[in-house]
Amino acid sequence: MIRFENVAMAYGDNKVIDNLNLEIKSGQLVVLVGPSGCGKTTTLQLINRLIDPTEGKIYLNGVDIQTIDPVELRRSIGYVIQEIGLFPHMTIEQNVEIVPKLLGWSQEKRSARTLELLQMVGMDAETYLHRYPSDLSGGQQQRIGVLRALAVEPPLILMDEPFGALDPITRDNLQDEIKKLQKRLNKTIVFVTHDMDEAIKIADVIVLMQKGRIVQAASPDELLSNPKNDFVAEFVGKHRFYLNSVELVKDVMRSKVFKVSVDFGLAQSIALMESERVSSLLVVDDEDRLLGSLGIEDIMTKARPGMSVGDLELKKLPYILPDAPAKEAFELITEQNLDILAVVDEENHVLGVVTKTSMVKSLAQVVWGGK
Repeated sequence: MIRFENVAMAYGDNKVIDNLNLEIKSGQLVVLVGPSGCGKTTTLQLINRLIDPTEGKIYLNGVDIQTIDPVELRRSIGYVIQEIGLFPHMTIEQNVEIVPKLLGWSQEKRSARTLELLQMVGMDAETYLHRYPSDLSGGQQQRIGVLRALAVEPPLILMDEPFGALDPITRDNLQDEIKKLQKRLNKTIVFVTHDMDEAIKIADVIVLMQKGRIVQAASPDELLSNPKNDFVAEFVGKHRFYLNSVELVKDVMRSKVFKVSVDFGLAQSIALMESERVSSLLVVDDEDRLLGSLGIEDIMTKARPGMSVGDLELKKLPYILPDAPAKEAFELITEQNLDILAVVDEENHVLGVVTKTSMVKSLAQVVWGGK
């Protein structure tokens, strides 16, 4: 998808990027992280030619991007920044449709795409289409910024600290949403952040940079458990964990579980998801035994008025026993790329859940000393 070959970027004698070699595969979510001034935002800007390298080449799908008209290149790449950049005098509909309109899409095609995108993130079209950015919360504005980047279905999306200015709850929800959208739509995303927690949560590959160079590029698990050198170990510092530090699943599971029965109404389910800020629910029988899970995508795409949870096909949800090794739960979550792992007893009664976030937080508490 993207390949950097011996890329350098200098301003006078100041080398911001120094001999950068990196390959980003199609469908990956790659996070660039590192201390201030390490070159991560510059690397992002090189991809869509906001700036051009002083040395080396960058290839997009095998084509040298220097041979592509920069305007055409940028229109084919989604771009999301921390400041969001919505036009305040335009409605949400007009903001989302900017690039499709520039590309000559018909009004009918633009409208259909905008409705599809709003539905994708659970925003009601009647409520939001004709509002202005000032009518929306920060989190809602950032969602629109993401949707605008997805409008023309670009295979590549660049995101420069998109959630940095948001409150922790909104930020956490948007991290979940972007990870799900990436997997669902098979987009390649290059994401810049200074927050290691964020990188660990969403990345397929973390690229840790220092002084314009890549120090280590690896999966979150590899980076945390096998840092390449002292700089990496020090940078991940408090985030680093050791799988043997926490022994059992019950040590890392969350006992607070959002669950419903099969006769629970879909409208009630949506209300519960909204109030608890979750995107999926566990489904149990009358004796609290696990039947599966129900996600917001299933409700939005398959639900009809008057239907209950039992009317939809439930997703099979992997589960584990509370006394199983915690390492087993972690391996299941990472190898199967799970958002959630159910914890049940011998009779399949739901006891809790394990998520990537809960696993990392629990292990980090051990490293920090004290619970």
